Amino acid sequence: MSNETNEENWAARERLRRVEFWLWWRGWVGRGDLLEGFGISPAQASGDLQRYAEVNPGVMIYQTSRKRYEALEGMRCVLHEPSLEEAVAVFGGGLWDGGEKVCGRVGGEGIFDRLELPARRVDLEICRRVVVALMGGRRLRLRYHTLSTGKHEWRVLRPGALAWDGRRWHLRAWCETRQEWRDFVLGRISEAEWPEEGTVEVPRDSDWEERERVVLRINPALDEDRKASLRMDYGMEGDELVVEVRRAMKIYLLEEMYIRVCDGHELPRHFVMGGGVG
Repeated sequence: MSNETNEENWAARERLRRVEFWLWWRGWVGRGDLLEGFGISPAQASGDLQRYAEVNPGVMIYQTSRKRYEALEGMRCVLHEPSLEEAVAVFGGGLWDGGEKVCGRVGGEGIFDRLELPARRVDLEICRRVVVALMGGRRLRLRYHTLSTGKHEWRVLRPGALAWDGRRWHLRAWCETRQEWRDFVLGRISEAEWPEEGTVEVPRDSDWEERERVVLRINPALDEDRKASLRMDYGMEGDELVVEVRRAMKIYLLEEMYIRVCDGHELPRHFVMGGGVG
């Protein structure tokens, strides 16, 4: 049996990609990583390392004293697009779903962590009825609790879409009670009847269908050093940040960027509304 690595084979490509991952994020890779991670033979592990050196030449050097390959400073990846999330998923002990639990450094415990925000409650049976109504174009009668008034009432809705704002799910629906398209937080639905048979005709939801280019400008009240920090943080060339978003979800973008329009007045922190809509 040949120990030559064929990168056209899926398993072989995955091993080469993992070699690249270790080199890029950890700075070194050895035969033991491949032996432990994939259960292959020592000869095959050596073949994989040699093949990666051919695929991406000049990015690693063998350190005899440590018996491992170490990445050079100018390394560039050719088999995958690196992301910080993948490094945290692997070295952070499974902080992200699907992460592998491996040690981030020798004796390294607790070097990665993430803030777990309080969970937003959703009732799966209610979610099921919402999705059934959404997919079938059916009417849905439910009891909704409104935070602004503290009251709850039965509404008859025609679900049009589901939207995630980064923190919670919203149901975009035509409200027969209010005769308009509105957003309903899924976690504030306490009861939902089984969707009614038959489709329902509703007006076009232009705010959902149309996308808007929102122009955010760095707050001119900030000094130049703080402006420079924001440019670096968001990868900006100038002082404007353009984000394309569904018009119906614009309010959630402004909340996330701390520019919620309240009583006609902006409450800017890092950014203010700038330019115009494209």
